[in-house]
Amino acid sequence: MAVNISSLPKEAIIALEQYPEFEIAHFNDSGANGYVLLGRHSVLQKDVAIKIYFHDENDVNQEPTIISKINHDHVLKVHDARKVGKECSYFLMPAASDGDLSNFLNNYNLSLPLAHKLLCQLLSGTSALHGEPNLLVHRDLKPENLLVHDDNLVIADFGSVRRIDESTLKAPASKHSILYRPPEAFGSAAYFNFSSDIYQAGFIGFLLFGGKISNELLSHMTAKEVDKLSGISGGYEQSIYIDSCLEKKIKSGKLIDWDDLPFFVPNSLKRVLRKAVSPTEKRYKMVSEFLADLSKLRGQLPDWIVKDDGFRLRNWKGLDYHIRSEDLCVMKRKKGNKTFRVDNSYQGTNINQIHAEMKERLGLP
Repeated sequence: MAVNISSLPKEAIIALEQYPEFEIAHFNDSGANGYVLLGRHSVLQKDVAIKIYFHDENDVNQEPTIISKINHDHVLKVHDARKVGKECSYFLMPAASDGDLSNFLNNYNLSLPLAHKLLCQLLSGTSALHGEPNLLVHRDLKPENLLVHDDNLVIADFGSVRRIDESTLKAPASKHSILYRPPEAFGSAAYFNFSSDIYQAGFIGFLLFGGKISNELLSHMTAKEVDKLSGISGGYEQSIYIDSCLEKKIKSGKLIDWDDLPFFVPNSLKRVLRKAVSPTEKRYKMVSEFLADLSKLRGQLPDWIVKDDGFRLRNWKGLDYHIRSEDLCVMKRKKGNKTFRVDNSYQGTNINQIHAEMKERLGLP
């Protein structure tokens, strides 16, 4: 069935005309500032995507050819990159089976081991950007700019990438995605450095392990701030005030609610994530430091996952455990068995009490 492309902008039509070997299957609004066209490349014999994005005329000065030279499993492979016009560019790239990480997190609950794996992959790809001879900072790491394919993560969307100044070890601050901006990216002396990418990766780690953050900016403001906003006239003036409220919250370290993480996330892991999003003087300076601390926890993470009807702990010392949400009943079975049996020995009256009992009895971290 032919795909109706009449609703696409002229820039997307031009891009398609440049790729007669691309057989479009479907397309979607990327949710930010462009379109993603998905289909089959008849010459490469691969499923590919064309990401078309719009930008200010001078906003993209990082040549895509630099990115294409980075050969790393967790940095997007760019088959081709071109400009359609002064304010529009596109990449030809491999297709991702699960789309971006934002879509992936909306569709699936992740186990602790899978979340750990994806965060390590993000950091591994970030390390490739930071390393010699690249010395690149991404400056806009967020779920919408990361792709997931067969439970593997790759860094994408390089419109904000800049090279670090080797004399100052800094780059200009990006003004994209205020929720993910680190504290040092605000004010007249705003900047990004390698640890700024680490902050954003730590924020993404919070989401991977089950934390939530609303993209609705007003939800992060106090009632008093929202009341004051209602008295400000003019859209621009309102946006400036909203940004100032978020800046204050980010600088005070109060944007992330650590209590929002599931009860089963170990404190040792929370400490690592907290350090990643700490103020610059307390934060990891290099990706290798962050990765090293995460690697120490790899064999200590119990395989918890949120299910529709409760919480599942898989294969802990040969047994599976399930806590039903409706009545907090604890059930268990031998790994490989189909049927759970009730364990009435747990006396906790809330999920935290039951988890505390399980930690004591089972040796959970």
